[in-house]
Amino acid sequence: MINIRKINSKNSKSCYELDLKTINHWNQNQWVNELEKDYVNAIAIYLNNSMAGVCVFLKIYDELEIRYLSVHPSYKRRGLGKKLINNIIKECKNERITRIILEVSSKNMQALSFYEYFGFETISIRKKYYRDGSDALLKEKKC
Repeated sequence: MINIRKINSKNSKSCYELDLKTINHWNQNQWVNELEKDYVNAIAIYLNNSMAGVCVFLKIYDELEIRYLSVHPSYKRRGLGKKLINNIIKECKNERITRIILEVSSKNMQALSFYEYFGFETISIRKKYYRDGSDALLKEKKC
């Protein structure tokens, strides 16, 4: 059974464990700190009560910024990431948010293809932004 629900700092350990298996973005303390912030929203998708994916985002006036999106490697290619993004897009329409922005590595071909599918377009490039020397692509989707 697939279930999407809001999460908070009580879920930080599960988020950290998922993150270690995917993009290794934040350490455990950073997860706790991020999920404790009043202005941060987070949802997780569960498959049979196991956390399969996470999306962390901010709503700033009429914009939504995705700060983190990842699906556990064991659950990729099952449409779970699409369900997370569709949930975010639906929320944008309900709250009159005009655009979604995010940042992704130019080397992350799987993510680039995924975001292209949803109509995200590159609006800016941060040259050699990441430790590995790859560029950060700032992407936008109009809602």
